[in-house]
Order: sequence, then C-alpha cells, then structure tokens
Amino acid sequence: MRVEQHMPHVGARSILVIDDDSVARGLLVRILEEEGYLVRGVATTMECLSLLDGGAEFDLLAAEVVMPPSMPHGFALGRMVKLRNPRQQLLYVTGVLEALPEGELETVEILTKPRYRDP
Repeated sequence: MRVEQHMPHVGARSILVIDDDSVARGLLVRILEEEGYLVRGVATTMECLSLLDGGAEFDLLAAEVVMPPSMPHGFALGRMVKLRNPRQQLLYVTGVLEALPEGELETVEILTKPRYRDP
C-alpha cells in the first residue's frame, strides 16, 4: 500500500497559528501539519510579534480574534502586523462570531471553528 504525503494545495507553505486556547491551537496545528504545511503555534499576540520582530517569516498568520482582556485581540494584532509588513497574509479564526465587532467583519477573512465545552 502506498501512502501519499499531503502537500499544500494553496499558496501558503508556512503558517503561524496564534490562539490562547491550547486545545484549539494544537488541533489546528496538527491538521495543518497533516496537510503538509510547516506550522508553528503560539499562545499570545506578544509571542507572535516577538517572532516577527526577531526575523521569523510566515506565509500566513492564522490569529484567533477573541483573546483574553490582558492582550490585544486578533484584529488589533493584524493591524500591528500590517504596520510591520503590509504584505503579510492574515486569516482570522474564531468560534464566537457573535463577539466580533460588526465594523471589522466586512473587511477580513474569518474561519469559524467548532466550539466545545470543557468537561
């Protein structure tokens, strides 16, 4: 039996996943890796900015929109990233669409993720 390795079927090859939820972050990282992407996951917007300021480059940033009050939310992170690199590709991810500010929804790409409850 021959097993074929999945290769990326879109333009992005390296992806940084930013999500404070370790379960959701880990699942997204694993799924993307299984599809052949080079993926790194971080828990905070500050970790993301630190990597980018240190010279790390990613074809795509996938950022959770709803973050804890102690850190910038995903849309704010996106604005900070675009100031550093206007060409950076961004994808926003959330499981809580009703928590998103209305003005932002028309201008960005949002991937909805399933919601789950802690046991």
